[in-house]
Amino acid sequence: MHQEIKNYKVYRMSLTTLSPIFIGSGEELNKSMYVYNNREIMIIDERKLIKELLLRKGLYESFLNECYSGNLNLTNFLERHLNGYKDMDIYKYKIMSYSDVKTNSKFNNINTFIKSSNGKPYIPGSSIKGAIRTAIIYGEIMNNKNKYNNIFKDIVNYRNKYNEGYIVDNISNHFNIKNIFKNIAVSDTNDINIENLCICKRYDISTHLEVGHELPIYMELLKPCLKFNFLLTLYSSFSINDLSKYFNNFYDYNMNDNTLYSNYLSIINVFRDKAVNNPHNLYLNYDNMIPNIFIGGVNGFLTKSVIYSIRKMKNDNNEIISKIQIIDYVKKYLDRKFVKIDRESKKRVPQHNHTKIDEKISPRTLRLVKYQNSYIALGMCNIKVEEELC
Repeated sequence: MHQEIKNYKVYRMSLTTLSPIFIGSGEELNKSMYVYNNREIMIIDERKLIKELLLRKGLYESFLNECYSGNLNLTNFLERHLNGYKDMDIYKYKIMSYSDVKTNSKFNNINTFIKSSNGKPYIPGSSIKGAIRTAIIYGEIMNNKNKYNNIFKDIVNYRNKYNEGYIVDNISNHFNIKNIFKNIAVSDTNDINIENLCICKRYDISTHLEVGHELPIYMELLKPCLKFNFLLTLYSSFSINDLSKYFNNFYDYNMNDNTLYSNYLSIINVFRDKAVNNPHNLYLNYDNMIPNIFIGGVNGFLTKSVIYSIRKMKNDNNEIISKIQIIDYVKKYLDRKFVKIDRESKKRVPQHNHTKIDEKISPRTLRLVKYQNSYIALGMCNIKVEEELC
């Protein structure tokens, strides 16, 4: 007798990037691995470069000597020794930089985007599934706060060593989210041409500073307004409508309930004037889409955390925890989580002093990149069902 086949449905899904996306490969490009030319980054193919150097007497030896000295700046080397190098076939790929850097000497190492076996960027299914998990837990809290009243009060009373995981674990167990995720399968997206990557520099914008604080961190990013497809398989009785409600409400909860970016938009000087007329100015408007999922890394604490979801909603008569209590909790939580060793006392002290500095919101800083002369958030996407396949 054949084993009974479990009920399942397969959907073709789309994911559209509305801001730059970073999913790291775990690798970095240093200055010996790329050439900078008028805002174009040209990534060297080592085999092709060596072959070209060997054609010229003594040039390969000169290249090795500069490598061994630790002072190799590839762009400068090629400018001095290899005429016409910009047009030679010695590169893996070329992408544009949107940073303000004008010369190679000012550039730093570049964190690279994950790529498929044929060298093209894509979004792993694990990244999408993790983002959906956050949206489900966030939505479950927002819709059923009274269920978790004791968990919330335990957290803001600073028990359980300030462990936010305590919230997620308890709600996950209550909601049986592990069982739900056994019945959800997410494929990788299609890959896309390498030209759809760009390089941006990271900026931190803080509630107590007038301007952005630029960091020497450069990343390969997926550009906004790109569309990907992937397959979503649902087993058992968990429906696509149930799932869609969670990630479609995620961004609305955060913006309309003032729990995520809107606080920053109204407090940080860079955004204050814009926030009055356009509260959604941290992503690009594309086909009237709004973000409903946050994908990838370097997005910051807020897009990974569910802690702000537990505070009182507007017009909610059943107050559980106030925003002030949550901010107070987050300040202490971050100061305990991120510590450094004081040189004089040799004691562990807070690395960023959230408790002393943060006032209206914590953490006090947005992680952004500068893209086409605008500060823009990372990781904002729109995900939706395109069709049921079977």
